[in-house]
Amino acid sequence: MATIVKFPRWAELLADSGLEPKEREGFKVTIRWYLSWCARNSVGCSVSSARDFIEWAEAEKRPNAWMVEQWKSAIRWFFVTAKAQAKGAALSVPVESGEWRVESGTGAKRCKGYASENDTDAERTTACSEDESSILKLMRRRGMALKTERTYLRWYRDLIRHTGVRGRDALTAARIKAFLDYLAMERAVASSTQKQALNSLVFVAQEAFELDLGEIGEFVRAKNRKKIPVVMDKAETRAFFAQLRGDKLLMAQLQYAAGLRVSELMRLRVQDLDLKRNQAVVRSGKGGKDRVAPLSEKLVAAIETHLVAVRSLFEQDSTNTELSGVYLPEALARKHKNAGKDWRWQWLWPSREISRDPRSGLLRRHHVLPQVYQSAVRKAGIDAGLNKRITSHTLRHSFATHLLEDGVDIRTVQDLLGHASVETTQIYTHVMQKPGVGVRSPLDSL
Repeated sequence: MATIVKFPRWAELLADSGLEPKEREGFKVTIRWYLSWCARNSVGCSVSSARDFIEWAEAEKRPNAWMVEQWKSAIRWFFVTAKAQAKGAALSVPVESGEWRVESGTGAKRCKGYASENDTDAERTTACSEDESSILKLMRRRGMALKTERTYLRWYRDLIRHTGVRGRDALTAARIKAFLDYLAMERAVASSTQKQALNSLVFVAQEAFELDLGEIGEFVRAKNRKKIPVVMDKAETRAFFAQLRGDKLLMAQLQYAAGLRVSELMRLRVQDLDLKRNQAVVRSGKGGKDRVAPLSEKLVAAIETHLVAVRSLFEQDSTNTELSGVYLPEALARKHKNAGKDWRWQWLWPSREISRDPRSGLLRRHHVLPQVYQSAVRKAGIDAGLNKRITSHTLRHSFATHLLEDGVDIRTVQDLLGHASVETTQIYTHVMQKPGVGVRSPLDSL
């Protein structure tokens, strides 16, 4: 179990560290960057997360060697100084990712998964408020996803910071309208982001606090930008795959072969693969829908080899009495209490680290963090020399486009992608190599 470092006074001690001003400022920027990365990914400050952060930063920024060394020096100072301070004050406690502890008085008040090390005292008080506890309880009674919980709470906190009014008093129609205007006019967010904020705040007001908002009224609508997806052609896809190795290569190939979203790829379990029929079952995809996705025969041997390694890790974990088995949906966990320790329910892509469930506090082996895989994908696109911004979703876009170019019916592609409307799938007709079902550019006939 990793040790999560608690170092709230790092900025104060850095200011009195005696380092050169330029070096001190560089350390400050890097440490804040690292802490914000930990908060975004809901992981604690540990040696393991620091390694993951450096790996992610190298793939994201493509820095020179001296810059990487500066980052490492800053984070090394953070941990070394925290350890020295811990001798006189309890600044580190053995907990795992997703859990945050505030030491106060004789007891520790715990808020799971929603605060970061560099929060102010006021923000910590807000993070542990009774209002937020009531919001969380409601969302968990309704079985809402952890990501949804964090999104709704984030917008609630953003509204509080914007209005300067604490608690449910911030949730009036006038204040929500002013906040939506601010998002569109000053922050220039996308239309989908503004809608997400509206839905989050209306849910909190009406469902959690049972407030009558009445009519919010007209507010400035953010522009709805219609984006053309980034797609690799088949030659670019081969060049991209050539830059990946090991599990990252297999993950990327599987995502492309089945047209999966990155969340669907991460949540695949052993029993979801049918290697005899070359199929993968996507459970609880977007909108809570299940579907069947195709697998390539070329991947069967590699997947079987990967499963041997996963089985070995599973058997190793089975001997650890502290582990509670993999996460299961709450209803299933109540019905089949030991299913989490069943081989069939294990994650296809298990993490190399043991972590603590941010809801229950139980020790588990979760699946790998999407950010680590996404960093490898971005780096592979750069290394392949592609002049496009390659992300994990590019593989899903390429899957759909290549099927349409090969003559697959658009309705079939819609079902394979799990789109609710065929209009969503039609966007790929704009990036086909033969747009408009074979229409040639007039320049070709000149």
